Amino acid sequence: MGHINFSETEYLEFLPGLFLKRGNIHQIAGPSRFIFALIIARNIKNHVTWIRRKKCAVSLYPDGLTSWVDINKFILVDTVTNQESTWIMEEFLKSGLSELLVCELHETIQYSSLRRIILSFRNVEEEKDSNLPTILLVSSFQNKITGVESRWYMKPSLLIDSLAKNERSFLEERWELVCSKSRLKLSSWIITARQQGHDRRTIKVYKANS
Repeated sequence: MGHINFSETEYLEFLPGLFLKRGNIHQIAGPSRFIFALIIARNIKNHVTWIRRKKCAVSLYPDGLTSWVDINKFILVDTVTNQESTWIMEEFLKSGLSELLVCELHETIQYSSLRRIILSFRNVEEEKDSNLPTILLVSSFQNKITGVESRWYMKPSLLIDSLAKNERSFLEERWELVCSKSRLKLSSWIITARQQGHDRRTIKVYKANS
C-alpha cells in the first residue's frame, strides 16, 4: 500500500495510509469497534475524552488499555442519555481540551444533534488557531448515522490458510477493517497486532484480498 502524504493539521493518520479527517465526525461499528477506537487513541498526543453510558455492559479496564494507550491521557465521562452525550461532546469540543472525543452509542443519534456539533466545529475553527479534534461515534448497532464524514466496520479475522501452521501466527491478534464511506478511499484491510511487553503492541496493516 503506497503511503499518502496529507497535512497533519487536516488528517489524523491512525495506521500507515489510513486517515481520519480532523474536525469531523466518524462512525465505527462491529464486534471489534473498541479496538478501532483504541488504535485511534494510541495516535493521539493530547487528551482523549471517552463518553459512555452509565449502564453500559462493556467496561474499560486499565489493565486492558495499557498495551494500547497511555491511560493517563483518558478522561472518562458517564452519561444517561444520548442528549446528554451530545451536550458533553459539544462542551469538550468548545473547550479544546481533548484531541479525540470517543462517544459510545446504543441507539441512533438524531441528525439535528450532529448538525449542532458540526456548527460548533466551524465556530471553534474560526476562534482558535489549532488542530481541530476528531469525534468517533462507537455504535453498538450497524445502522448508518446520517451526517458522519466516514463509516467503518471492524471484526475479528480468522487465519485459515497455510500461515496458520506458523507458530508465530498464534501469537497475533487479527481483525478485518472495512471502510464503507469516505472521501479518501473505500476498501478493506487486515490488521494484526502482537504484544511486546505489558505496555506495548506492534501493529501492521495489509490490504485485504478482493
